[in-house]
Amino acid sequence: MILFEALSMKTILPVLAFTAFFAGCQMAEAPAEEAQDPVEPTTTDASFDAIKSLEGTWNGTMAFDDGREDVSILSEFKVVSGGNTVIEKWIEDGVEMATTFTMEDGRMLTKHYCVLGTEPSFQSTMSTDGTIDFTLRDDVPYEMGVNDFLASMSFDLSEVESNSMSRSGVVSVGGEDITSSAVLTRTTDE
Repeated sequence: MILFEALSMKTILPVLAFTAFFAGCQMAEAPAEEAQDPVEPTTTDASFDAIKSLEGTWNGTMAFDDGREDVSILSEFKVVSGGNTVIEKWIEDGVEMATTFTMEDGRMLTKHYCVLGTEPSFQSTMSTDGTIDFTLRDDVPYEMGVNDFLASMSFDLSEVESNSMSRSGVVSVGGEDITSSAVLTRTTDE
């Protein structure tokens, strides 16, 4: 406020006039299609559309190949940001984690925020049978047997229309690779 009191109207008016003129010129140069809202998401990756179709709540039980007891899991998929991102909230035996799915350069980018304190990023491939395999991106700084992190995932969506899906994953923990698998059922609102 002190700055404005020190400036006279003779000083401020020319600056405001120039700013308004310049802004008007910039608006006149902008193409009309830039003003359209909302922007429709564009995808060239069928796996992203398949992930978007999972929106809702899924429940199941996860089994592990290291002999530990099965645990309950809850997965909530939510499409956000005008359809450009999917956020999955994953609760495994009461411990919450998150995974995001979004498009980058025409391909789905997946990032997992793990309870192990790591954030691996994945690329995906989708087979014709409806399975999406998530493999580590080349720029992920984690090493199997060295770091604790989620190393891969696979979603079998062949039964998704029947509100069922299977998923598996490999976690590198303490130098061991542990494989998990689960069958989840979509919770329906009644």
